[in-house]
Amino acid sequence: MLIVQRRRVSAYDTDAQTYITAVEAADGQSLETATKDAINTLVMALKANSIWTNAAQLLLPCGPRTLAGALRPLKGAVPTNANFVSGNYNRKNGLGKASNTTAYLNSNVAVDSVGATSHALFAYGSISQNSGDTILIGRYDGSTYSTIIFLDEWSTYLSGRAFRSATITALQIPIVTSTAAATCMIGSRVSSTSATLYVDGTSVTNTNSNTLTLSSQSFLIYGWNNNATVYSSAILQATGIFSTGLNATQAAALRSAIATYVASIAAAF
Repeated sequence: MLIVQRRRVSAYDTDAQTYITAVEAADGQSLETATKDAINTLVMALKANSIWTNAAQLLLPCGPRTLAGALRPLKGAVPTNANFVSGNYNRKNGLGKASNTTAYLNSNVAVDSVGATSHALFAYGSISQNSGDTILIGRYDGSTYSTIIFLDEWSTYLSGRAFRSATITALQIPIVTSTAAATCMIGSRVSSTSATLYVDGTSVTNTNSNTLTLSSQSFLIYGWNNNATVYSSAILQATGIFSTGLNATQAAALRSAIATYVASIAAAF
């Protein structure tokens, strides 16, 4: 008698399945089917809009069961955790500092691995106006002042939210001045003369010319240098570093895809 064995094939995208497997290993248990479906839908949406290819790192601190799982990257390098503890993470609400003001993540994505005149940073979650300068994600090369790339949750000096892609001598800073709580911030530079900040669908573009000398230091999340004491009070559900800039269509698609993912996670368990 001939016995035919059928090999089980995953119903998910290969990259989605790789992430699911890594998260489940870190969590020590399986994810719900609805959570895995949400991950797969997100990956497919990012690929459909040509966003996936340009991502140097994507993190989803929303959905995995544990902090360890939340720090597995959807794509790119594994970040180094500096002082976050399990109490800082909620699988529906995201990862935030609370009273743990010294916590931040080293992305392990070098600034000089992105394009000098084409790159983007992304943060999604609960982003409120803080009482001082608060950085969501970025890097400031304090030794030479040559590289300043970051998303500013709130700048007291600038009186608004900002995306800075700059040298000390030629600052390129699109600013959105709304003080209302925000959910999504994307800072994108697509050329030597154009940088745009998107905040919940509102966009501001700065067209000053500026060419960067990029640092070999890594981008930080919840900070912008190694003393990340009070740089962000946000609770983030997704972050991204992109090696090339995102255009307006891609920025809108990224925001929509993450919003759909977060809503799916909220309903999954």
